[in-house]
Amino acid sequence: MIRFYEVNDSDTLEEIFRFRYDIVVEELGFFDPDMYEGHKERDEWDEYSTHFVALDDECNIVATTRIIHHAPIPYPTEKYMKINEPIRKLLDMKRDSLCEISRLFVAKKYRTMHDTKTIIDGFIKRHVYFTMRRYGLEYAYSAIERRFKRLLKMYNVHFDVIGPEQSGYGSPRLPCLLYVHRLGADNPKLIEYYESKEPWLKKLHSRSCR
Repeated sequence: MIRFYEVNDSDTLEEIFRFRYDIVVEELGFFDPDMYEGHKERDEWDEYSTHFVALDDECNIVATTRIIHHAPIPYPTEKYMKINEPIRKLLDMKRDSLCEISRLFVAKKYRTMHDTKTIIDGFIKRHVYFTMRRYGLEYAYSAIERRFKRLLKMYNVHFDVIGPEQSGYGSPRLPCLLYVHRLGADNPKLIEYYESKEPWLKKLHSRSCR
């Protein structure tokens, strides 16, 4: 069984940084190992992020993601990717409503259709939606591989492409934008659940594994 948590302790966050290093440096070879101390992958956006983790029954990390929000620095998609100018200008005027979904990584053994759907449901359809509503966020950047964008669409998560496909970060990606109101409209049970509870009162559970 996969369980999802918002991360509220530094020990879990350190585990996430090690997990990210294992994926993007050791497995995928996107970055130079010499760039990272202690086999941990972290960057300047982590301190402005709400982090999430998915764990299996033995408390092993299955997947991670984060939502960067209210950052005083440009978001990664803004910094590294070309965005259509009208969209960029609009979002420049909507800074307090803007965030970015990034570092969505899944352990190799869980990259099946069934587990991927579970992770998308847990992270995007629950944590992302709840967190964006909680902080009054309307728009979310993300840099997405074309095949993963198709998979998200299959599960009723629609990102709009806001610029050309671009190389970098190990594989070609599309700069994309998620609208929180559309995510809710496309998944009405999400709105029902959100409105029937205070979804952040438990932070969607406190982590019980140690």
